[in-house]
Formats: sequence, structure tokens, C-alpha cells
Amino acid sequence: MSDSSKSLPAKVFAFLSSFGLATSVLVMLLVLTFLGTLEQAEHGLVASQARYFESAFIDRIDIGACWRALAFNAYWDIGNVSLPLYIVPGGYTLMAILFVNLLCGGIMRIRKSPKTIGVIISHFAILFMIAAGAVTHHFAKEGNMNLREGQTADEFLSFHDRVIEIEKVQADPKAKRSVLVIDEAKYRDLTDGKGRTFTSESLPFDLMITGWRKNAQPKRDAEGSRADAVDGYFIQELPQLDEAGAAMADEQLGSACVAIAKVKKGDEKQTGILWEFAAAPWTVTVGADKYLISLVHRTYKLPFAVRLDQTEEEKHPGTERARRFSSKVTKINGDHEEKRYITMNEPVRSEGYAVFQSTFS
Repeated sequence: MSDSSKSLPAKVFAFLSSFGLATSVLVMLLVLTFLGTLEQAEHGLVASQARYFESAFIDRIDIGACWRALAFNAYWDIGNVSLPLYIVPGGYTLMAILFVNLLCGGIMRIRKSPKTIGVIISHFAILFMIAAGAVTHHFAKEGNMNLREGQTADEFLSFHDRVIEIEKVQADPKAKRSVLVIDEAKYRDLTDGKGRTFTSESLPFDLMITGWRKNAQPKRDAEGSRADAVDGYFIQELPQLDEAGAAMADEQLGSACVAIAKVKKGDEKQTGILWEFAAAPWTVTVGADKYLISLVHRTYKLPFAVRLDQTEEEKHPGTERARRFSSKVTKINGDHEEKRYITMNEPVRSEGYAVFQSTFS
């Protein structure tokens, strides 16, 4: 039977299950891994992961960073050169295509016999790992823990999840903290004059959120003519692209919004600007009580603590560029202490968490 006699669904299935498609995807994944590893030297692990492996399409390739990572600048310095790309599939898209290819070709199309049982099991294992990676990408909690040598911490800040925290100032410094949290999903649609009021029985005021911006900063109203100014400042929206036109990493963006505290017993209102890069929380005073309200990245608590004992940095010969980071840490779980070693691509894994080193300062 000739190919021309096949139906359209049969042709589509043949293409999705073909060796040619599998080879092309694997070659592109190899190229992305190579470029992402090179860019990691200057942009860091998180930014490289987001650009090459977690994105549907790649927005650009930093040719200059890759050039310097290969130490070619010792012979010819090309400076900062970027190649804009908007149609090249990223790691997320390629892994989705590979999943479909393996399912069609390695499970559905393959001949089922005792001789092919090993191949089928291998394909099932790869499919399971790809599916596990997708679950991790969508549901895992990822964040940052800043530690100095000798410092211990058991919490980390999320890269992407932002919240509004409301905390009452306790007269007793030893009193247990109690923080109310409003998830970003409940207020990130409040743009273009829209507002929403949040209430709690434990608060003497209702909190209205409006004017949310994904990337912004407070700016002084020099002329005093803006109707949206709060105490002489207004929220100025900023672009979400860097100077080269590439999308900025989410953790580089500074969200902001306007908050209005309406006291429940009375007509008093207090208005302030919440900005995630603010030096201090906004303070609301009701009678003798004070409440701190801040826009921050969500804090997650680890089931164990990590103490940074020693950090090491290895540089490329004759340069100031980092070649390798490593850290000696102590994992603390109750009274039990365990010495561990972290280096590039070798994290500390425990209780469903992976602690790795992404930057060094």
C-alpha cells in the first residue's frame, strides 16, 4: 500500500511515531542543554532553566555569554551579543513532543512480543520520568534561601508565589507570630481601576486591594496633580522586558498595588502603597494596635534546617569568571546533625526537597 492511499489520521500518527521526529527532538534537546549550561555561568541556574528548559519557546540566545563561557573571548571579545528567537521550541515543548512520540512509537506502534518486552518497559520508564518532570514543573515549590557562612535557616522564599501578609505587632517579643496571608491569585486581576475587599474576623479593618501591577515602582508625584497618588507617590508601571528585549525572570519583577484599610467601627480609612521591594511594611494603626502589611514572596518552611559551614569558588584560569561553586553544609533535623556537600548538579536531597547552590556572592 502506498503512502498516498493512507488517510490523514494515519499519516499524522506515522509522523508522530517516526524515528525522524524522535531524532530531531533529541538533537534539539542536546543543543538546548549545551546553550543553557553555557549561559548558566553568567545568568545563573534559575534564569537559564526558565529560558531554555521551562519555556514553550526560546525568546533569545545570549551569544556573548556563551562565547565567554567557552573562553573564546581570550582570542576575540565580541561583547554583549544576543540573537532574538521567537519560533524555536523550548524544553517544555520538546519534552511534550517527545512524550507523544514515545507513546505512539514506543508503546502503541511497536510489535508486542516477548522479544520487545524490554524495549516497551524502557519506553514506559522514560514516559514516567517525563510525566514526573511535568508534575514537578507545575506543582513543585521552588525558591531561594540566602545564607552566609555560619548561618542557619529552615525557610525559603518562593521564586514566583507572591502574597500579601498582615501581621499584628505583638507587645511581647516572645509571643507567637500570627500572620494572615492573601494569595496573589486573589488580587492579580485587580487592574484598570478594579478592586476587591478582603475581610477577617480577627482584624478590626477590611482591606481593599486595587491598582495591581506585575512590575512597577512607586514614584513621587512631583506636580501633585495625579488623582491616584498616595501620600505624594503613585505606582509607575515598568516593562517586563530587559534592554535586549528578552522577558525578565519573574523573580526580577517588582509587583505593587494600592491598599485601603477601612476600619470596621467608624468611617476611618488608611491608604498605602504595597511594593515587594519596599524597605519596610506598611503600618496600619487602629486604636492602640498596629498591623504590618507587606507584599512579599511566599515563605515555605522546610522539615529540616540547613547551616552553611563553608563556601568555595573556583574561577576560570586567568579570569574572574566563576567556574565552579561548592558548599559544605550541615543538615539539622532535631538533635541530629549530618554533614553534606553541595556542588553544581549535586544537590542535597532529603524528605522530598532538593537543596542546591545556584549563586555565590
